Amino acid sequence: MKIFRTWTFRWWEVGIIKVCLISLGILLGLYFYDYLIGFIWLWWVIFAMAAAYFIALFLKNHKA
Repeated sequence: MKIFRTWTFRWWEVGIIKVCLISLGILLGLYFYDYLIGFIWLWWVIFAMAAAYFIALFLKNHKA
């Protein structure tokens, strides 16, 4: 049995996976809305940290 074999996705398959995961996130967010709204500050902090990281990475790699 080959559990860890190499797999290559085409661009449209990756698109389908992304749409699937975004849909799952929206459905879970709607279902657990009352529980998750108490942690809205945490989601903003995670977003800000991830955005700052990628902006810094972009600026570091694209110096003129």
